[in-house]
Amino acid sequence: MFGLSKEEIMLMLEKVGIEEKQKNAIADILHLNNARIEQQLAFIIHLVIDERERSISNNTYLN
Repeated sequence: MFGLSKEEIMLMLEKVGIEEKQKNAIADILHLNNARIEQQLAFIIHLVIDERERSISNNTYLN
């Protein structure tokens, strides 16, 4: 369910026989978790890129 909007999650939950409040709560939780995961992935990607640039810079400087 990575990258889905709350509306998309709600549409998927339409097939499940639960109350609207429960669907809304589940969609909120999944959407917030997705946003948190996306933020963490972005942070990790930036760390990897920074480390790679540092490594390239150090190798260039040492050679």
